[in-house]
Amino acid sequence: MMAEDEKIALLMDNWILDVPREGYEPTRYYTTLVIYVFMKLLIEHQKLENIVEDVFIEPQILYIPSEEPLSPRRIQMMKRRKVILIFIILLIIFLFYNSFKAMNETIHFETIESDPDLSNGEQLETPLKPGILIDPTKKLTRKLPVSHVYVTSAYYYPTSKSLGSNAIAIAMVVDSINFNVDNATYNVVGSNGTHTISSIATSKTEGVPTCRYTPAMAKTNTVENITKLEMESNGVRVEIPFKMARYTAPKPVIICISPQFVAEQWQIFMMHVHVANRFGGHLHIYLTSIIESFFDLMKEYEREGYLTLDFWLRMKFEHTTTPYFEPNENIEWRNQAGAQTDCLLQYKEAAEYIAFFDMDDILFPKNYPTYLEEFSAEWALQPDATSVFYGRREHEFVKSETLSEFSFIELVRSLRSSPTVKRGKVVVKPERYNSTWIHFSNNESEGTRRTIDNPTLIHVQRPLQKHGNNNITKVWKMKFGPLNETIRDHDVTAIEDDIERIRRIPKVSEIAPKLPSSDFYLPIVFKCYYDAFYDNAFDHRKGKHGCPNADTCALPQREEYKCVHSHAKYFSGPHMKPFTFHFAKNPFWSWNIDTMNVCCETHDSCYNTQVGKDFCDNTFCECLSKATENNLCSVDAAGFCAAVRLFGQTAYDTLGGLEPVSPTIN
Repeated sequence: MMAEDEKIALLMDNWILDVPREGYEPTRYYTTLVIYVFMKLLIEHQKLENIVEDVFIEPQILYIPSEEPLSPRRIQMMKRRKVILIFIILLIIFLFYNSFKAMNETIHFETIESDPDLSNGEQLETPLKPGILIDPTKKLTRKLPVSHVYVTSAYYYPTSKSLGSNAIAIAMVVDSINFNVDNATYNVVGSNGTHTISSIATSKTEGVPTCRYTPAMAKTNTVENITKLEMESNGVRVEIPFKMARYTAPKPVIICISPQFVAEQWQIFMMHVHVANRFGGHLHIYLTSIIESFFDLMKEYEREGYLTLDFWLRMKFEHTTTPYFEPNENIEWRNQAGAQTDCLLQYKEAAEYIAFFDMDDILFPKNYPTYLEEFSAEWALQPDATSVFYGRREHEFVKSETLSEFSFIELVRSLRSSPTVKRGKVVVKPERYNSTWIHFSNNESEGTRRTIDNPTLIHVQRPLQKHGNNNITKVWKMKFGPLNETIRDHDVTAIEDDIERIRRIPKVSEIAPKLPSSDFYLPIVFKCYYDAFYDNAFDHRKGKHGCPNADTCALPQREEYKCVHSHAKYFSGPHMKPFTFHFAKNPFWSWNIDTMNVCCETHDSCYNTQVGKDFCDNTFCECLSKATENNLCSVDAAGFCAAVRLFGQTAYDTLGGLEPVSPTIN
């Protein structure tokens, strides 16, 4: 007959096989195994003593008469049970200790480090995983291990009137909450193949306190004929791309147009590009996304020398080992200030004057035939001025529905002015400006900003459709009267002739029928802007607004009008403290919006933050539904949605979002 100890050992071997290892982390597996074996041991000992009890129901009370002595065998069994119980307890303590120690050694990057400069009350909160944080209530308070920096551009100046010789200027977006970055310094290393110089770059910010990320510009001087530019911290370096600044410009006056997204208002563009050309201005237009036919029209104007098109990329952190808040939705108005600063840095040594306008800000000079003469006259009146500030008066006009019927004469006749003059925009002498905000530089003295009362910019933010419902006017309520700006008849005639010349270009004639004839994105974007910021301006509803931004608004794809958007190859530098750097290279125009893959990336980030599987899956499925609306891919999208709901639990529980869990959609 098998000995009792041998029988117990054999049973324990079988019990161990009962617990599958698949699907468990090591700590969870061994803890489950120990508890399971312990319970089975108790049951087996009860069987050996002929005490048949179900351990999953309330135990029965056993009465043992005191006059009956315990047998030696029973005493031995009780001692053995105590020894086994003590062994099990010690084993559990040992396993928990070692698993906790191993966790600290292997996933230390998930733990928020304490900053010795912070008081106890300011110490960082809960340990966080790498990747995007979804925590709307703490966007402006939660401190993170490092400040992530997205480098939008860097320029080298062999000579500069304001920056000096061999200057470097870097435009970037910085997480401003972890510590004060208003006057932060950055370590810069420049090399030319034979010499290397390390220097300290000083910086200024241009952001608003309601946004986590702020635009910044850092400047320093480095080695001549630089071939390699690096950012350095504590011995760790990352190379970033840079470009040579411009030393020639198409015209002496450059008008920097803030980034266009889902751009479709080609009539406003036609008005601005011809007015600017008439008065000696050259448009530098940043594009994030635009209707394809509108993009083709802009390209024709670029070939004719009226404008320069430039990429304005969405920010992306390709790889991080620390957490961060999504930058695009936590920066003011798609980083308009960053685009204007980039334009300033490009033309700093090339242009005589640089204007920072929106596409719907149009200036007709009042006293002189050209911008150059008009601006020079203003500076003659105040030679120490750093900028000239023009207010923006609201206007409306009736849009033509087709390019063939577009008439500048009719457009001007339909223009009506409002008594409302909003905060304006500036024209600057570039040697006196190193960075700018949307309206002016926050680092500029108000005393050197020359304000112009008349003329004002014609702000045509609310065009009217000839045959549309114009429902936007029911919310966007303004009073309009006769035109209150100076527009000379001979200029109107000259612009009309110029439009006709462009219209006769064969390629333009081919594009014309493809241009949208009615509004689609304008009311959607207006509603986003209204909810995000403008409600107080239009109906005096006092709301608690956060960062002025409409990045999270849903923008559906149109089957009849394809979009073009700016894209690039994204890179992230190594983990560096206090700043970790990210950037892009080789930008290009893309006709593939790839919205389904955006859904997948967002889903992975959501799993990574562990905010709840159902929430992540529901958001993913809703995103796919919108991305594939009226699209044959919707069948595949339904399958992907079902897949994450059915099979995503293991990934959510065990991977913790550290690896991609959503399918990549080609």
